Amino acid sequence: MKQLYNRTKIIFALFGISFLVNSAFGRSAHTEYFISSSYLKTSLNPALRPTKGYIGIPGLTNLSVGYRTNTFALDNFLFPGVGKDGKTGLFLNEKVTYDQFMKGISNQNYLNLDLNETVLGFGFYAGDAFLTFDASLRVNAEVNIPKDVFDFLKGVALDGSREQYDLSGVSADAIAFGQIGLGGSYPLLDNSLLLGAKVKVLLGLANGRTSLDKMKLHIGTDKWSVMETQASIQLAMKGLKPKYKDGKFEGFISDDVAIGVNGFGLGFDLGATFKPGYFLDDKSSFLNNFTVSAAVTDLGFINWNKSNSLYLATDPTDEIIISGDNTIGFENSEDIFGDLEDSFKDAYNFQEKPDELKGKTSLKAKLNWGIEYAFTEKNINVGLLSTTWFNSVKTVSEYTIGGAIKPVRGLEAGLSYSFVHGGFQTVGLSLHLGSVFYIASDYVFPKTNSMFIPVSAQALNFQIGFAIPIGMEH
Repeated sequence: MKQLYNRTKIIFALFGISFLVNSAFGRSAHTEYFISSSYLKTSLNPALRPTKGYIGIPGLTNLSVGYRTNTFALDNFLFPGVGKDGKTGLFLNEKVTYDQFMKGISNQNYLNLDLNETVLGFGFYAGDAFLTFDASLRVNAEVNIPKDVFDFLKGVALDGSREQYDLSGVSADAIAFGQIGLGGSYPLLDNSLLLGAKVKVLLGLANGRTSLDKMKLHIGTDKWSVMETQASIQLAMKGLKPKYKDGKFEGFISDDVAIGVNGFGLGFDLGATFKPGYFLDDKSSFLNNFTVSAAVTDLGFINWNKSNSLYLATDPTDEIIISGDNTIGFENSEDIFGDLEDSFKDAYNFQEKPDELKGKTSLKAKLNWGIEYAFTEKNINVGLLSTTWFNSVKTVSEYTIGGAIKPVRGLEAGLSYSFVHGGFQTVGLSLHLGSVFYIASDYVFPKTNSMFIPVSAQALNFQIGFAIPIGMEH
């Protein structure tokens, strides 16, 4: 067991260099799409409007945190009854079979995390137009690990017979930036069509991307070797410098790191809503209660200050022999894992390459479209919302069905269910009190362990905020 622990520790250390960027996490709750009084809907589609204007409480206007994944739920890595005295054990435990573990692993395994805090925000009606302003802090991160990495970890733990592993494609990136947005919407075609747009000035704070572009391992009875290696790191952060010892890369010097504006950019949100009944001028018809909407958000980029940016890469290698004299004793020798770690450092000796530095980072765009039906006499809305994230490695879509009800004046509640990440184990809830306070989540009541830690949730999010309603109700 000690040998297995040491193997695991070193194996994870091999990939540690691929996650040099820190993560934070959030996104707008989809349940808010169905809430007529929600001022958060403008982040899903700038053409969507709340029933009243608002002034956000400084620092408390909106705070959202969350994550989503296709693989990194604890149930895929912790197995009950396989540990000592029948306790829960790690997936590397010998009692967990290869097939048991690998059935929960996808070809590409992603984890997306976000944070959004609106420091200041307000919106108001000006005639037929609705105008908004916000100043926010945003942080988002993304990690991707291909299937062969987990195959390697489990295969080595079980002394599997497979000899070749392709670990190419491991990547991690994160970005932190400030956002100052000015948006508006205006009705056309006798109020049947609402067009909305938001322009966002982006203030880059920090950015990083690590990519393991190429790496193949040969784990055989005659030799262990690392082949076809190549990797890169790009960072934009004031004061961060690489650290070397005897010409070998050893990490970064962060003593002089300072948080400040390190880049500028522009972003755009574009959206529209359409009421077919209004367009046909038959306001008493069934169609009048339908609204369809579509939007593309987070179109944009940030240009980073190259004087405060780094690009490091490794030189391509053909093969580095770790050990190979036909006398490797895998069961009794732990030296080979130290050799593997040393060889990994030799293969991935990052050097500065300023000529290859890329000074621009694109935002990860999102596509939202939905359809909603309003039972106006009962103050009930029902509908469907689809969201697609265009991530670095994999495009992911989520579908949410839900509705909202206004049982009494000043109170509105929403209920939803999100496919793909919901796993038929969660529901979404939203509560708005007098347009002053709201709390929302798309994933409530996930399965938890005895310590109330979610073990099967593929997504979690949470939003809360305070605002002062202004103006007449529309």
